[in-house]
Amino acid sequence: MRDTVIYITRIDREMELVPGSPIYSSMASMRLRMLIPAGELARSATVRLVPIANFLRDAKLRTIENVRAVVIGKLSVSEVRKLGEQGRAGLFAAIERCKHPVFADISDNYPAFGSADAPQLLEYQTRMGALATLTVPCSALAEEIRGQARRGVHVIEDPFESPELPVRFAPSDGELRLCWFGAAYEPQLVERAFVALAQAQLGRRLRVDFLAHASRAPMARQLAERLGAVHRASDVRFVEWSLQHVARSLADCDVVVLPQDAHSPWGRCKSHNRLVHAIRAGRVAVGSAIPSYLELSDYAQIDDDLPAALRAALAQPGAALQKVRAGQAYVQARFAPTRIAARWASVLGLAA
Repeated sequence: MRDTVIYITRIDREMELVPGSPIYSSMASMRLRMLIPAGELARSATVRLVPIANFLRDAKLRTIENVRAVVIGKLSVSEVRKLGEQGRAGLFAAIERCKHPVFADISDNYPAFGSADAPQLLEYQTRMGALATLTVPCSALAEEIRGQARRGVHVIEDPFESPELPVRFAPSDGELRLCWFGAAYEPQLVERAFVALAQAQLGRRLRVDFLAHASRAPMARQLAERLGAVHRASDVRFVEWSLQHVARSLADCDVVVLPQDAHSPWGRCKSHNRLVHAIRAGRVAVGSAIPSYLELSDYAQIDDDLPAALRAALAQPGAALQKVRAGQAYVQARFAPTRIAARWASVLGLAA
């Protein structure tokens, strides 16, 4: 009989994952931390997605056979808030009642989010660390929360989710096409990064594709105003985020810009996934010096001085291209879904 892995997550009905099943989520954490690796695990184990409500009613999961491990899927900051005090208490109690090994996936440093909810987010993270073995996507986050991980913490990286595209870096003398994509949790950080690039006297018109949730359109308009004030020859285009739109913008751009706050406990603990996405797309990336990006610094332009990083790429385009080519081979070996699933299987104690 095959091992069974249970993922407790925010869905409406229980379901069994089938390899290659077209289940999709607009949330990167849902895709990268659960759906993609779990889909790979389903090739050799039974994988069931169980709604949180079902788990609260039957924490012992009596109706499911041969359970090897239970994974509490990563909840976003907003989802932790929505649970409320009563919901969080119910989840903690259910984990205590569960008779199977329980793992909790944490892919952000919750209390560092910097909101009025920080005490509740700290409580959630601390209680999870006391009740379950933690899994995280990068070493920096593991180090940040190791003191809360009473039952241990394992680094399991995000798999890539995009096709590998031909490497290209041939910006014209007249225009530089930049791309940014993400959740836009830190609008001021993103704005500062692009204003610094606009002020860098690059001698080119700047065209920026800004990809985010539809609610972030006003942020793109504000960015356009700020860039226009410091560099008239600039243009910002807002594109509503989707995997397809990101693929098109990456294919059309010269450089992917990935600013992070390397000095905050939120920014420095972010995963490799967006830099990996850029490398898979065959594009030069300039990114801040957070630990996960520094791990890939042989394959991108990583520097807290983003204008300096961009100038370096423009000054030596051949070297920048070679970095990306080498990066594609490295990313294929390190972040392939099959490799990441094997890491999950090892941590969860699944049969080989």
